[in-house]
Amino acid sequence: MMRRLAIAMGLALLACESAVESELERDLWEGLAIDDYEFVYTVACFCVFVGPNPAKLTVRDGVVVKVEAAGPTPFPGTIPPAAGYPTVDTLFAIIERAKREDPDVLTVEYDPTYHFPSVIALDPVEGVADDEIAYRIEQFEPLVTTASRR
Repeated sequence: MMRRLAIAMGLALLACESAVESELERDLWEGLAIDDYEFVYTVACFCVFVGPNPAKLTVRDGVVVKVEAAGPTPFPGTIPPAAGYPTVDTLFAIIERAKREDPDVLTVEYDPTYHFPSVIALDPVEGVADDEIAYRIEQFEPLVTTASRR
């Protein structure tokens, strides 16, 4: 019984997102001043998701300007407007909002090179079925622009 309790407490500590860590990672991300980039964005949840999942997003000057299906099969529907998709800054805002709401579980993994949240896993309320959601960023690539070469 004590062993189970110790394991459960350890898992609970691992599942907590540190405010200091997220602030540090956000500061490191902002210090890189990357405004133009691409990444593959995936959402995992028991929710209605009307766009391609995964989706390849192109961000210019901090705004999503292009959305493409990134999965192995073509997306059969109409791709929603790019404004409905997140940037890295939006993902940091999701983390901050979740922390204010005091979720049961919030785990975040950060990219070791660029310091963006590469995985966000959120379970708002313990014991509530199907409220979990996870966001994943993969294949992140800064884009070289004429302005960034100066």
